[in-house]
Amino acid sequence: MRRGLALVLAGALLLGACGEDASDEEVMVEAISASIRQDETFAGYGIERAEADCVAEATVTGLGVGRMSELGFGGDTPTEEAIDLTELDDDEVRVLARSMDDCIDDVDDVLVDTVAASILEEPQATFPIDDEQARCVAEAVIGEIPSARLITIGVQGERSGSTVSDLRPAEIDVFADAYTSCIDVRTILLDGIRTGGTSDSVVECLDDNISDDDIDTIFTAGLAGEDAAATAQRILSPAVETCRAR
Repeated sequence: MRRGLALVLAGALLLGACGEDASDEEVMVEAISASIRQDETFAGYGIERAEADCVAEATVTGLGVGRMSELGFGGDTPTEEAIDLTELDDDEVRVLARSMDDCIDDVDDVLVDTVAASILEEPQATFPIDDEQARCVAEAVIGEIPSARLITIGVQGERSGSTVSDLRPAEIDVFADAYTSCIDVRTILLDGIRTGGTSDSVVECLDDNISDDDIDTIFTAGLAGEDAAATAQRILSPAVETCRAR
């Protein structure tokens, strides 16, 4: 997911060609505005010139011409050169994310599509997710976490290599609730247990003895970067022993 969210911001920082006679600030504003209107990340959303200009102006104002020059914006910058997001500190990422959130009316639509695509980007055989479920998760998350914060999480995750490490406890709960609401995690878990060689009768007994809170706790442990297998064993072992004894 983190890469998709980072691409939303990266699309706003892809440089374009500008007039030679413009000031540095005008060059920077025009480059960012043009890249937003032309980048494939934003294609099809009908983003207006005024919205793109607003993002560009807020970005240049927020970071300052001097810092933008350090990042590579300026009259001599090659066309279509991307800015390395790892060069931005957290405050700078937040400035850019807020500018998009404040200026682009349909930024939530962009994020829903981007988050859903990111969820589907690395499919896991043990946890199958289809397009409708991925979009459901994305919409649920975006309904609870502000757009600017989501973009910030994505960029921080791209930099650190792990989105999980940048999530706050309340945000982990949001993601967990979204997944368990949109996807039948219980069935996936029980199918995995059955595939591991547990008899159908024991699996059916487990279904009766495992609560929804148990499922949420196991899933949240995985999202939080904890040992989900150990958590599952701790929670499920009593039920397994009870069911096997029958």
